[in-house]
Amino acid sequence: MAYYLGGYYLLKLRPVHFGTNDGRIIHSCSTCINDSLLDSWSYSWTSDDDQSYADIINSCQLNSQTIGHIQHWVDSKFDVGSLGWVNLFTELDTLMDYKQRFFSHLSDLAIMAIYFDGTAAEQLIDDFQPENGRSNSIGLFHNLSKKIKESITNTEFTIGYDIIGVELDGNFHTFHCHDLTAELTRNFGVQINETGLFDSIPNQQAIAEYLNNEENGFEPVPWFVVKVKQVVV
Repeated sequence: MAYYLGGYYLLKLRPVHFGTNDGRIIHSCSTCINDSLLDSWSYSWTSDDDQSYADIINSCQLNSQTIGHIQHWVDSKFDVGSLGWVNLFTELDTLMDYKQRFFSHLSDLAIMAIYFDGTAAEQLIDDFQPENGRSNSIGLFHNLSKKIKESITNTEFTIGYDIIGVELDGNFHTFHCHDLTAELTRNFGVQINETGLFDSIPNQQAIAEYLNNEENGFEPVPWFVVKVKQVVV
């Protein structure tokens, strides 16, 4: 089965503080769970509040001058399509440049990528067409539309499968937001591994349909199964 690149993410992993996985580190690219070092605060033209800047300055040991340099760099890369709204990198080289320029002093960062199978990729593209009431495309739509096939390299390693619910702004939830581990294990026989992701999901379509049924109580957004890979460079 072919998989297609959704995007690369630069993350600061943190333990979750709720549910049955309280205290555990989950290797999800969802910003509900972990902190992205590229986010709305990284753009000069957004309206993030002062607390957002204070939080990133404290957690990543930055200062207001560095924030200004980041925003200038991010604006220019976004304009040429090297970044996707809101927090994905369209290629690894851009992520590595960003990391080296602004976060080389941090050693505890994770680089991860998400991939969609062909069916899920086409569904997201269909769901997030810009003409459906939106003036601009989200990063996942932009990147999946390029149909960049997953390649086998010695720097990317599959660590599991996540199930994500994508919002209109491009941010996404994970099944962990609903503390669904036990429910999905019981209903579909899947098991999470040491990264907090599923080792495999034999019937991806069945699980996607389950989460996309609003009667089951999940966020009313499109849900997709994605392959998660860790990048080691």
